[in-house]
Amino acid sequence: MSLVSIKKTVIAIRTAIVVFTIAMCFNLSGAYSQNNLTQTVRGTIKDTDSKTPLFGATIQIEGTDPLFGVTTDGEGQFRFENLPVGRYNFKVNYIGYKPFTASEILVGTGKEVLLQIELKESVLALGEVIVYANTNKDKPVNSMATLSARTFSVEETSRYAGGLDDPARLASAFAGVTTTQTTNNAIIIRGNSPRGVLWRIEGVDVPAAFHFPNVDFIGGGGYTVLSNQMLRNSDFFTGAFPAEYGNASSGVFDIKMRSGNTEKREYTAGIGSSGIDFSAEGPFVKGKKSTYLFNYRYSTLALLGKLTNFPNLPTFQDLTVKFEFPTANAGTFTLWAMGSDDKNIKEADSDTLNWKTDYDRTGQDYFNRFGVVGLSHRLTIGANIYLHTQLSADGMRYGMDKEEYTFDSQLLPTDHIRSTEGKYSFRTTVNHKFGQRVTSRTGVTLNSLFFDNKLDKAFRNDPGEMVTFVDNSGRGFYSQAFTQFKIDILSNMTTNIGIHSMYLNVNNKATLEPRAGISLNVSGNDELSIAYGLHSQMEELRTYYSQTEGDDVAGMLNKNLDFMKSHHLVLGYSRKVNDVMRIKIEPYYQILEDVPVYANSSFSIINVTSNWAVNRKLENIGTGRNYGIDVTLERFLKDGYFYLFTASLFDSKYVGGDKKEYNTAFNRGHVINLLAGKEWLIKNKNLFGVSAKVTYMGGLRYTDALRKESIAAKMYIPDNTKTFESQFPSSTGVDLSIRYSVNKEKYTATWYFMIKNALLQPDYGDPYFDFITKEVIIDEMIMPFPSVGYKIEF
Repeated sequence: MSLVSIKKTVIAIRTAIVVFTIAMCFNLSGAYSQNNLTQTVRGTIKDTDSKTPLFGATIQIEGTDPLFGVTTDGEGQFRFENLPVGRYNFKVNYIGYKPFTASEILVGTGKEVLLQIELKESVLALGEVIVYANTNKDKPVNSMATLSARTFSVEETSRYAGGLDDPARLASAFAGVTTTQTTNNAIIIRGNSPRGVLWRIEGVDVPAAFHFPNVDFIGGGGYTVLSNQMLRNSDFFTGAFPAEYGNASSGVFDIKMRSGNTEKREYTAGIGSSGIDFSAEGPFVKGKKSTYLFNYRYSTLALLGKLTNFPNLPTFQDLTVKFEFPTANAGTFTLWAMGSDDKNIKEADSDTLNWKTDYDRTGQDYFNRFGVVGLSHRLTIGANIYLHTQLSADGMRYGMDKEEYTFDSQLLPTDHIRSTEGKYSFRTTVNHKFGQRVTSRTGVTLNSLFFDNKLDKAFRNDPGEMVTFVDNSGRGFYSQAFTQFKIDILSNMTTNIGIHSMYLNVNNKATLEPRAGISLNVSGNDELSIAYGLHSQMEELRTYYSQTEGDDVAGMLNKNLDFMKSHHLVLGYSRKVNDVMRIKIEPYYQILEDVPVYANSSFSIINVTSNWAVNRKLENIGTGRNYGIDVTLERFLKDGYFYLFTASLFDSKYVGGDKKEYNTAFNRGHVINLLAGKEWLIKNKNLFGVSAKVTYMGGLRYTDALRKESIAAKMYIPDNTKTFESQFPSSTGVDLSIRYSVNKEKYTATWYFMIKNALLQPDYGDPYFDFITKEVIIDEMIMPFPSVGYKIEF
C-alpha cells in the first residue's frame, strides 16, 4: 500500500471517529429523558446431563434488598417482570445440584432476555456437605470437556475489542491462538494450520462458514457467515477435545444457534461499514410455542458500488433462518439453514508505469457460494435419556477467472477455476444419564461426499495457451462413530473417557482414536487436570482423487493416502482467585504422524491451508511436533470493568519427505494479549463501554527467494534448501472498541466504532518481484480494519 493510500485511510478513520463522537453526543443529550424503563427476564433451568427441566429451582437477583427471587414451574421455566434496565447477577439453587450464577446479564428495553441455564448434579459422599459458589464463566457448555475449552457468548463478540461480532476473531484473544492477517479471520491454534480447525454449526460439520474463504489461500475469510444475532453461548476447544468431535487436528468451534422468542415478536435492524442487517424473531402464532428466527445481511460496499459504480469493491450477502416446532409428546423439530454469496471483480491495470507487483497487472472475477440446511429432532425419553437426530446437506461452489497483461501489453487469460464440494449427512446421538455419577453419549454420523474440480492454467513461458491442470470429480462415503462417558469418581474428581472412529471408503482406511481426561478439584479454588487424545484428519476428497501427470482415472496414486494423526497431551492447573478472577496454566505436547508429504522434498501438508489442486503423489511419511505453554489471567466483568491477559510460548516443527526438520509456516514462537474494558451505566439506563486489546506476537515463517533466478524470471522462486528458515518481524497490534447504547421505552439503540490494527502494523507475505526496483522484496501491506455503525432493537 502506498503512503498516499495510508494517509487517505488514516483520514477516513479519523473522520469516522469524529462522526461517531458527534452522533454519541447527540444521543447523550437525550439520555436522561426516560425513567422507569423495564424489561422481562425469563428462561429455563435444566439438568446439564439429561436436559430434563428442574421443577422448584430458585432464582434470586443478587444485590436486591429485600432479596428478590422466583421459582421454576413444572417445565423448568421462570420469569421476572418489570426489571429496571441494567446488569444483573442471577443466582440459581436447587437441592442436590451445584449452585450457579449467571453473571452480569445485560437487560435493555429493546428485547426480552431469555436465559437457558443448566445445573450439574452434586456427587456427595455420606455425611459430606460442600457448597461452592460458582459463576461457571470459564467452563464450556459441553460437560464432557476436561480442559483446553471455554465458552463464549454473543455479547463477548461485540464487547471485546477485536471481536468485530465474529467468533473467530474473538478467539484470537484466547491463550494458544494467533491469527494470519488483520483482514482475515483464520486462526492458528498452538502452531497448527487453520485447516486443522473443525467448524460445527448446530451439530453439522461445515467446510468454510466464511465470506471470501481462501481467496488468498491462507485459510479463513473476511467475516463469519453466521451473524452474532443468531448465536447463543457456544464452545471453543484448543486441544484434546471430547470423543464426539472428529476429523480435526488442532481445535473445534462448536457453535449453537439460539431459538426465537416464544411469546413476543422482536426485531433488530442495523447499518454499518460492513453491511446492513435485519433480523426478526417470535412465535408463528401468538400463544403457541413454534417460533421463527432469521437474519439477513447485505454488504455496505455492494450498496456503495451500485450507487457510485466504484470499481473493485467486494460484495457479499448472507441469510440464516431457524424454525422450531415443539410438540406435546413427539419431541421438538427444528429446521434451519444458512447461505452466502460473495463476489469480487478486479480490473487489471494496463499502464506499465503503475506496476509494482504482479497483482497490479492482474484482473480477476471471483465468486463463492456456500449453503447448509438441516432438519433435526430432539426427543426426551423418560427422565434421563434424550435422542438427537439430524439430516443435513451442505455445499460450496467457488470460481475464479484471472487475466494478466503481458509485458507487450496483451491481456491474456491465466486461470480458469471452478470447484464444487459438498455432502449429505445423517447424524444421531443418544445421551443417557445413569445416575448422579455416570453419563454417556454415543453417536453415529454418515456422510455422502462429492466434489467437482477444474483448473485451466496458462504458464508464463507459453502465455495465452491454457492447459488443463486439474479436471476431476468423485464421490465417497465417510462415517464417524463415538462413545464417551463422564464419570464422577468422587465429589471432587471427574473423568471423561471415550473413543472415536473414522472410516472412508475411498482409501478403505479406518481409525480408532482413544480420548481420556481427568480433573481433580484439590480445594474449592484449585483444580488439576490432564487429558490425552488421538485425533485423525482426512484430506479433502479431491486430494484422494487428484490426478498425477500422465495417469488416467484408474491410476490416481493418492486414493490410498492415509489419515493424518495428531496425539494431544495437555496438563492443566486452574486457580479461582475469587468469584470473578481465575488463573489457568496449560503446558501441552502434540505429535503428528502419517503427515502427507512429497518424497524427497520439504513440502508438507502441515503448511498448506487449501490443497484443492494437488497433482503429485503424496506419501504418509511426514511427522511434526508442537509443544508450548499457555497462560491465562482473566477477570470477568464486575463493577463495570474486566480484563483478560494471555501468553503463549510455543515451538512448531515438522519433518518433510526429505527427512529434514523445518519450522512450520505458523511457528510464530510467542503471542501475548492484554484485553481490558470499562463500562459506565449512565443514570441506570444507558451504557457506554470502551475496550482495547494489545497483541505482541512473533512473525510467520517464510522461505527466502533465490535472488538471481527470481530476478531473471521476474517472479518469486523460493530457495527450498532454506524452507521456512526466515521469519517476518514481530508485531504489536492494537484493537479498539467503543459502544454506546441508549434505552428508550420501546427500543434500544446502539452506536459502535471498532477497529483492528489501529497502530497500522503491516501484514507480511511471501517475497515478490518488484517491477519498479527490479528486486525481490517482502510483500508488505498496511491495512486497518475499521467498523462503524448503528443498531436498533425493538
